[in-house]
Amino acid sequence: MSESKAANTIARERVDNIATRNSEPAWLKDLRLSAWERYLQTAMPEPREEEWRKIELGSLHLSELKAIDWPGATGKEGKPSKLPQYFADSLSTFENAGVVAETCAQHWNELSEKAAKQGVIFCSLKSAVEKHQDKVKPYLEKTLTKDGKFTLMNQALFNTGAFLYVPNNVEVDLPFLSMIHLDAEAMQSGVAVFPRVVVVLGANSKATLMASVSTEEAAGNAAAHLSLCDQSVEVHLAQGAKLQYIELHKLSDNTFGVLRNHYDLARDASLYSLTVGLGGAQIKSDINTVLGAPGAHCDIEGVVFGDGSEHFSFNTCVDHDAPDTKSNINFRVALKDSASSVYLGTIKVAKVAQKTDSFQSNKNLLLGSDAKADSIPKLEILADDVKCSHGATVGPVDKEQIFYLQSRGLTEPEAEELVVTGFFKQIFDTCALPGAADYISELLANKMQGND
Repeated sequence: MSESKAANTIARERVDNIATRNSEPAWLKDLRLSAWERYLQTAMPEPREEEWRKIELGSLHLSELKAIDWPGATGKEGKPSKLPQYFADSLSTFENAGVVAETCAQHWNELSEKAAKQGVIFCSLKSAVEKHQDKVKPYLEKTLTKDGKFTLMNQALFNTGAFLYVPNNVEVDLPFLSMIHLDAEAMQSGVAVFPRVVVVLGANSKATLMASVSTEEAAGNAAAHLSLCDQSVEVHLAQGAKLQYIELHKLSDNTFGVLRNHYDLARDASLYSLTVGLGGAQIKSDINTVLGAPGAHCDIEGVVFGDGSEHFSFNTCVDHDAPDTKSNINFRVALKDSASSVYLGTIKVAKVAQKTDSFQSNKNLLLGSDAKADSIPKLEILADDVKCSHGATVGPVDKEQIFYLQSRGLTEPEAEELVVTGFFKQIFDTCALPGAADYISELLANKMQGND
């Protein structure tokens, strides 16, 4: 049987199994099956496509993934007595945060009484379908642009995730945490996890969400088959809404990550998005932002550190579809060993989008002679009264800086860590969530020290 036929047979059965196991309503099962049919009709992307440059899809064997219904899908409810260290650190850093968390054995949900009384909903996507169908259904039914092969697969097979809903005129100061963790045992035979996060902020509301996915190295010699993390994040901001969104990818060297974010901003809406990439065999991330009405504004930022043979491909695209919109894109990438990255950044300005103000920057720091980075900035401008610019740099670490720091008593790894932290500092300084910059800096330091 060919791989395409095997995948067809297995996946149709899995769609049915997910819908049945969760006792999903008919409309959701129909949405899953419709997405799967479109998945079958959509060609697998190829490395020659600009947005998939240097991604080796041949290393991912979808039909060999043993556990598409990953262990957490049937885990028991309740907070574990012993948390994964990554979860424990997050919860201690962001005290009293709302939480939707899932490990391979358990899942739990926490929301403050105050937020609940304000009409805020923060729960698993499964719970949202069961208890808040009227709120979540319109957004699960939406057809988003650029529904590629892996996005359609996520829509058909999503098996974890979160739903955040903030009503009109409600401002929430404490952050929300969505956390997913796969342990070494689950990773042994190849596992697929399909997180889907849906965020809806009403008019003039305000919230902060941090979403993270972490995986451990497969136990023993079980890394022959890559595991898959196929994630979709869909954000809808109504007029005047403000969202601070932080996304963390802390994936193991035997995890293939395909991550897609879609941000939809209405009039005067504001978005701050920070993507933190700290590992994975290959990471393919698309971050698409639509500024659909006057006054919409976004800051799209990224901090990426790779080592070993890790490969990252980040594509950011901002569509200015209305006049008087503003965007700022700032992605910084540091690579050592034989790690590599490709950054493709596109700013699109529609003919009606006069008075657009947009800036895009991508800087790459190479910590070794075998590390490689490509930067491809693009402008597609149809309006004539705009302010748009971009910049990109790729360069090695300054050896004189390293030598100077060593002369002051630091070891070479310590000097390197200090230089990399300084390289990312400008972005860390823009993060307004208390404790977040130090928390991310510590994760970065742990990875550089080999303690992750």
